[in-house]
This record gives sequence, C-alpha cells and structure tokens, in this order.
Amino acid sequence: MTIETPTTEAALADIVLSAGEGGVALVTEGGATKRTFGPAAPPHARRVSLRGLAGVAHEAADMIVSVDAGARLADVQAQLAARDQWLPLDPPFARSGATIGGVLATNSSGPRRLGYGTSKDLLLGLRVVGAHGRVTKSGGRVVKNVSGYDLHRPQVGAFGTLGVITRAHFKVCARPEVSALWTLPCATLTEAHTLLLEIDATALRPVALEALDAADGRLVGASLPPADARAVAVVGIEGSRATFERHARGLASFAARGVAAPTLVEGAAAEALWSALAELPARHVDDVRVRVGARPHDLPGLLGAFELARAPARGVTVRAATGLAFVALAPAADARAIAALVEGWRRLAAARAGYAAVESAPLELRERALLPFGEAAPRGLTAALRRAWDPRGLLNPGRMAS
Repeated sequence: MTIETPTTEAALADIVLSAGEGGVALVTEGGATKRTFGPAAPPHARRVSLRGLAGVAHEAADMIVSVDAGARLADVQAQLAARDQWLPLDPPFARSGATIGGVLATNSSGPRRLGYGTSKDLLLGLRVVGAHGRVTKSGGRVVKNVSGYDLHRPQVGAFGTLGVITRAHFKVCARPEVSALWTLPCATLTEAHTLLLEIDATALRPVALEALDAADGRLVGASLPPADARAVAVVGIEGSRATFERHARGLASFAARGVAAPTLVEGAAAEALWSALAELPARHVDDVRVRVGARPHDLPGLLGAFELARAPARGVTVRAATGLAFVALAPAADARAIAALVEGWRRLAAARAGYAAVESAPLELRERALLPFGEAAPRGLTAALRRAWDPRGLLNPGRMAS
C-alpha cells in the first residue's frame, strides 16, 4: 500500500486537488492509531499521511500553542511541559503516536473530559484544505475572535469528511499543582456508578468520575480488595493544594460507601493510573467496543436493561457525570451476532432518549460492515455541510458514521 506523505500544506493541497480532478477518493491519517474506529476506509482510495506536517509553535506568555496536524500529542505535551504548561487532553493512543489532527478528526477524549471538556472546547482556530484543494481558515490564535459562526467546530469529529485539518490553534493551561485520584472498591458497577453521581451532585468539582467493572479495573491496575468487590469508582482531582484538601474533606463522607477503605493515589502512581485510564481503548483494540450515551441519571437504568452480566463483555467503563459508557465485547466468528445484540441495545437506548453505537472493531472481523456504527445516513447540519463542501464525497468517504 502506497501512502503519500506531504511535508507542506501546499503539497497536501496539490494532492487533494489532483485527487478531486481525477474523481479519486482520498483517505487521510496521522498516527494510524484509529483505523479500527468507525467504518473502514475504502480499499481503492488514495492514502495520505499527515505525519510530515509536525510543526509546533508555543507562545508561553500568551498560553497559546499552534500545532500542525501530524504532530504527535505526546511530543506537544513534552514541549509544553518544559514551560510548566499543558494541553488538558488525555485521549487514547497517545502513547502509540496519536496526532493532533487525529484527535480532532475523531473528537477523542479521555477521563479528564469532565473537568476540561474535549478538544473542541480548547480549540481557537483551524487551517483546513477543502475538497477542491483550497486552504481556508477559521478562528485564530487569540482567545477573543469576531462574532459569528465557528466554522472550525464542525470539523471536530468529522473524520476528515469536511476537509483535511492542517494546523490547529489551542489555548493551554498551567499544569496543576496537585494531581491525584481516589479509588473506592464497590460491590457492583451500578453501586460505583450511583456513588459517583452522588458525588457529582455535591459542590465538589472533580475532573474525572469513572466507574469500572472488575475486568477494566484490573486492566488499569486499580486495586479491588476485598473478594466481594466487583467494581471500582475512581475520582480524579487536579488543581491547587487547597483544592485537593477541600476535596479530601468532602470525599470523606463517601468513604464508607465502598466495600473497603478508599485508596489515595498520588505522584508517579497517579500519573500511571491516569495514563492507564486514558489508554483503556488501546487495551480493547481486539474487541468490539460499543459507546453508549444517555442523560447521566438515566444511564444506570439503561445499562441495567442491557443485562451486561449476560453479555459477552470484556470490560465496562462509565464516565458517570458525562452520561457515557463503553462496553467491550468479545468478537464473534463474524459480526452478525454482535450487530443483533447492539441493535437491541439501540432500541432500548432510543426509548430513553439515548443511543448505542459501535465505536471500534477489529478490521479483520468478518462481516464488519454490518456493525451499527451510527445512523444509516448523515442528517442535519453535518449532512448539509458535506453536500456543500464535498458534493462528490471524495474526502474520507464512509469513515464517519453520523
């Protein structure tokens, strides 16, 4: 397979233009860490890697960073850390080479999403090569811009179907003085989930509230004593020392709710646990991973309706206060059985104003195209923008399930 790797934005624009003139589909990628996400790219497409576009310009005094799409997130974070700053994003696959463009295109996020939002919330502006080979820009390199539509925001999560991101401008943050986590072993996933929702209802403001079943708890190294613990609740706190101490006092009233005393994780151990939580999708790359969304307080009942104990689940993680859950299913001989299971979940979710869709699946899975990655066809603003900006559907066709 030949993959072109332009080293300038102009060279990329020429490739897009020539592909458009020839009516050839074009598939773009960065670190190639999310090929298993969403529908597979068509095999006949022309492939382009953005890894040749990897510049980083950090304006520490203004707390702004401008990053080329092919720059690896880990490299960007290392450069920011030298000035005691960071981009508060912890998407999966950062350790295996996830790029800024890939994080934006897939709208990837991690456990800290609760406290800091997604890449869309930190984004100030973009440069994009459109389907006709023209370079456009929206937003800018300052926090305050002119009023109007933020045309860069629809690009986030569009899997490159609205244009090829070449450069992004972000606001960055000072690194927190304290970063710590509490782990509370619980008897069931539902109990862990409910406990975290109760914490979220208080005046406390943790940056992460994650409920993990025993399988995912073991994968991230969160201890699950004693023997009757079947889940773990994880509370992440970041900020000043005063913020940490206030949360420690506030969480004390919840300590007796677990089946064992909570464990405080600090220092290097905390960094390892944060990383393990963020990288859980990478640990399930050989599974079919289903994303479930609902109103936060509706989610426990919805997951209960799925009867996960009887499903072939290899791990379940819940982002309690954001209303998201991820269920890893063992791949069957082909995708038909899993597709039928998830379709049933989708109907249950729709009845509760939620959704269920396959997020990722092994590329070699037989009948993979049958999996319900999303709606059958894009609707609303996204569909209108695709028709206007790429009427022939040549940019990353089929990669985004709306």
